[in-house]
Order: sequence, then structure tokens, then C-alpha cells
Amino acid sequence: MNPGVERYETAEGARIYRIPMQLFPELEGFAHLIITPAFVALYDVGSGFGDAGEQLDAGLRQVRDQFGEHVDWEDISCVLLSHGHIDHFGGLPFVRSRCQAPVYIHALDRRVLTRYEERLALVARRLRAFLMEAGVPGEEAEGIMALYMLNKGLFTSQEVDGTYEDLPSEVRARLRFLHVPGHCPGQVVVLVDDILLSADHVLEHTSPHQSPERLSLYTGLGHYFESLSRLQVFASKVRLTLGGHEGPIHDLDRHIHSLFAMHGERMRDILGMAEQPLTIYEIAGRLFPITEGYHRLLALEEAAAHVEFLYLHGFLRIENLADLERDDARPLEYTRTEVPGTPLEAVAQLAGVPCRESSRTVD
Repeated sequence: MNPGVERYETAEGARIYRIPMQLFPELEGFAHLIITPAFVALYDVGSGFGDAGEQLDAGLRQVRDQFGEHVDWEDISCVLLSHGHIDHFGGLPFVRSRCQAPVYIHALDRRVLTRYEERLALVARRLRAFLMEAGVPGEEAEGIMALYMLNKGLFTSQEVDGTYEDLPSEVRARLRFLHVPGHCPGQVVVLVDDILLSADHVLEHTSPHQSPERLSLYTGLGHYFESLSRLQVFASKVRLTLGGHEGPIHDLDRHIHSLFAMHGERMRDILGMAEQPLTIYEIAGRLFPITEGYHRLLALEEAAAHVEFLYLHGFLRIENLADLERDDARPLEYTRTEVPGTPLEAVAQLAGVPCRESSRTVD
């Protein structure tokens, strides 16, 4: 992990400090401290796992000692949570032990924090049904469920002070917020003059993980594509993009096109496989042949998100419909249909913004 805080300045003089943390043993990421004459905002708080809280605290000290900013915990005006994934909000109890700043999150992710146990039980129920429908063998499905629940009990429900609509007027006047569902229902990116804080919506190297909407409303590729197109409208105004993980992005427009192209290629790969009936489990095994542990669940969800989009737009059909009428526990088997157009043309029609094909991909 890069041990140092990085400093960025916007065209209009706001300072952004990028504070690195080890969020989980195999996951690094950042919180971003935004300093303006009118307020100081902390965008994301890390996972709260291991030493992440202490690393956030050390980063704030470095902002003072190395960069000369007269800012401490009590100077933070508000805490902005980008979305309801634990590597971005799990550090909230630590932060609240240091400061009294009000906490804001998008309305669609508010219940993730305020009704954490309820949501966990609901998602676990949906996930178990999804694994059966996807064709995951019983013993492997139980192992995946155990991995999913691992460490989930480290966080308990937390109250928040409001949604983004409730932010103080000086914050709303200075920052531009864009709701970009897909990766998460309540994902919000922040435009600070000419610098975009993109959380997990776009990342330098990794295509952000996608899940099927059947697991959580306002996720799924359809919402993600619409959100990418919505963000693309602002790309010419963005000089630099700072994600919640990985390095900066210097050409947002090109990067968004590369994401569309990557997903288009993945959907073409699935259609190529689906000349014969395949379950989501089988498709995931071909798309991501070398996956272990929690990455196996991520592979299944990623494959399912693409299958869901293709099915909704008529590129796939259910082959074993007659079997399902006799046994509703049977996994779904998909085959391709012969329809005009390509998946990316469906994306362009859905989003209302042209999505050009590209050979450049993001892995």
C-alpha cells in the first residue's frame, strides 16, 4: 500500500487529500478529504477492518503535519458516504468516536446502514435462491454462503443524519453530486470543480463489479450503463478522476468508452457460448476459469449480471422451460436467440447516448 497522503488542487482552489488505507487483507482504498473556505468534508471512511481506522487517523495527521492544513477531526463539517458497501462505510463507528460531524448517504442506501441486519438477512435469502437457480452444486453453494456471511457481523446498524438532499446549503452550492446506480443502488459521485471523486463507479484498472438486479434493486448492468452515459455528459469538464481504489484516471471520456467496449465483448463471449444450453454457473466457469474463495461468488454475480441484461433485451431465452414447470428447483439453462442488433446497440438505445465500439478494454 502507498503509505503517503496525496494532495490535489482543483481549478478553483479546493484542496483534496487522498488518504490510503488497507481496507481488507487483499483490498486497498482511499478516503478523500475535501477542504474549501466554507467547509471540510470527508468522502468515505474506509472499512473499519484491522488498522484501517488508525490509518485514516494517521492520514489526517499527515494532512496537518506535512501539508500545513489547520484541520483536525473536530473541523470536519460533514461525512459523505459514496455508497452502501462496507469497505466505504464500515469505518463509521471509528469516525464517530473522533468527531461529531453529520453523516449523509443516498436515500437508496440509507437502509443499508440504518437496517443493516435486516438487509443482510434479506440479501442472504435472495443469494441462496440465486445460487440454486444459477446451478451451483449444493456443497459449493453452502461454501459460498459461508464466505458471504464471513465478517458481516463486524458491523451493526448505524443511524445517519440525512440523505444528500439534506446537505447544508454551502455544501450543495459548492459540490455537484450525481446519482449513478449500478454497482450499488445509492452510488453517488462528487464533482469538485474539475476533479471527480468516483468511488467505485469508475476505477483506473478494474471494471467495477456488477451484480444482477434480482439480488438488489437499482443494481444490474442496465442501471450501470445508464449511469455511465449520464456521467459521460460531464466528462469534458473533468480534468482528473479519483476513484475509491487504484490510481487516477486522466481521460474520463475514453475510459467510459473502454468500459462499454469491455462489457460489449463480454456479452458477445456469452452469446458465443450459448449456442448450447448453459446455466449461469457454467457460463461463469468459462468466463472466469480460475477463481477461488470469495472471487467465485463475484464471478457468478458478474456472469449473472450480463446474462440478465442479455435475457431482458431478447438475446437469450430459457431453454428448459418445460423442466421448470415440473420442478421449480431446476437451474435455468440459457441459449441465444436470433435477434437483430448487438448488445451495445441495445445499450445505446437504453441510455440515449451513442456507445461506440472500441478495441481498448479494461480488465
